[in-house]
Amino acid sequence: MAANEVSRRDVLLLASLFVVEVSTAVVMTALHMKGARPFDVFLSSRPGLAFGCALATLFIGGTLVLRRYLTHKRSPSRSFRLIVTMHLITVVVILVLSELAVRAVVRHDLGYEKVGNTVLKPRDWELTKRDYRPFVEKSRSDRAFFVHDDHMGWTLGVNRYSFDKGEGPYWSSKEKIRAADQDVSYVKLKRKTDIAIIGDSFAFGDEVIFQETWGDKVDQMLGDDYRVLNFGVPGYSLGQAYLRYETEVVKWKPKVVIFGFIDYDLTRTMWVYPFVSSGWGLPFSKSRFVLRDGEIKNINPNPLSPEEIFSAPRISTLPSIKYDIGYRPGDWQKRWYHASYLVRLITSLFPAWSAPGANFSEEAILSTNIEILRTFIRSAEEAGSIPLVVWFPSRTDLQSLSTPLSLGKRMLDQASIPYIDPSPCLLELDPAVRFLDSHYSPQGNTAVANCVYETIETVLAQVSGRVQK
Repeated sequence: MAANEVSRRDVLLLASLFVVEVSTAVVMTALHMKGARPFDVFLSSRPGLAFGCALATLFIGGTLVLRRYLTHKRSPSRSFRLIVTMHLITVVVILVLSELAVRAVVRHDLGYEKVGNTVLKPRDWELTKRDYRPFVEKSRSDRAFFVHDDHMGWTLGVNRYSFDKGEGPYWSSKEKIRAADQDVSYVKLKRKTDIAIIGDSFAFGDEVIFQETWGDKVDQMLGDDYRVLNFGVPGYSLGQAYLRYETEVVKWKPKVVIFGFIDYDLTRTMWVYPFVSSGWGLPFSKSRFVLRDGEIKNINPNPLSPEEIFSAPRISTLPSIKYDIGYRPGDWQKRWYHASYLVRLITSLFPAWSAPGANFSEEAILSTNIEILRTFIRSAEEAGSIPLVVWFPSRTDLQSLSTPLSLGKRMLDQASIPYIDPSPCLLELDPAVRFLDSHYSPQGNTAVANCVYETIETVLAQVSGRVQK
């Protein structure tokens, strides 16, 4: 047999072994991605098509290897043994080096183990409890800016000060409202007509000092006859903002109540434990509204305190955990093969399919948040207040007006709820000065204030006109 023919056969064997191993890896990964799908449905999916192609390639490669093996059995070949042995050694070395490389770049981040931006599954409950322990201790301090609340989950502390983020001092009043300085009591400073703000960090005015928030700028525009009270709390969902209105705002009998939110708040409504779905250092739980028979119902009316959450023996024992959009039991269950970080990385990059629960579908997200807003509007009107809704645009929303309609605007349009969109005012600014890190800059807050003030002024003039008549 010619030497070049032997060489071609050896190359073909080596290539066949490589094809068999790669195809086997693809087949196993695709089967993992199948998840709970019926097999016929799986086969028509992209992982299913990859599975079919890999299975066919595996058959071809396996056939070639088998034929060469049978030839070797009839006529033993030293090159066959050498190629197979060296190939197996190479594969083992590659796998070991890959495992070590993955372990070397793994970083810990508040209960997560990550490679780059990929969260490795399964997550470890004991690791999460350990990483959140400093935040639990901080929440118990009499200096904590955010404290546990029996209804909303968390709120601002009484007469507190925060400089944690380095972008400027935050103060809360003795009534747990954002303030310009310490020891402020709005009850003692009460003036003629109150206007209240409720909502999230964009309502609160994160990353800027009090005097640079859009709420305070509106206050200055309205003059001495009015006072703007900022009840915004960073991290709030629409449900929490509504609860704060019902439990704390309504008693102030504000003339106008401004409900501000971003698109992400709609998803936050579907959370119960923020640490499950995000990497925030908030060790709290929260209320969770669901829509039943056309009405919203709070199925977690008494959120656990941080101590209670992170004292649980298993995450599965936490109340209402199954209603958290970010919770999947399999993400917290360890298997024998999870001893390998390489396997964990691959299965995390290509997760198993799971059927979206009825409680977490886009329809459920929209309908639940719509009813929360409608309930707020009815409640405010019954209390004699004028409800206004503000949708805060993100960087992406402002970068291209041709992008698909955002989730928040789709919700508002679907529900036929009038709202203030500050986009026109923000678009007048240079894009470089609209935002700081994640929130509006002082210039961005001024632009938002201009748009909001125009609506408030119009509404107040209309009400005043009706009263005069």
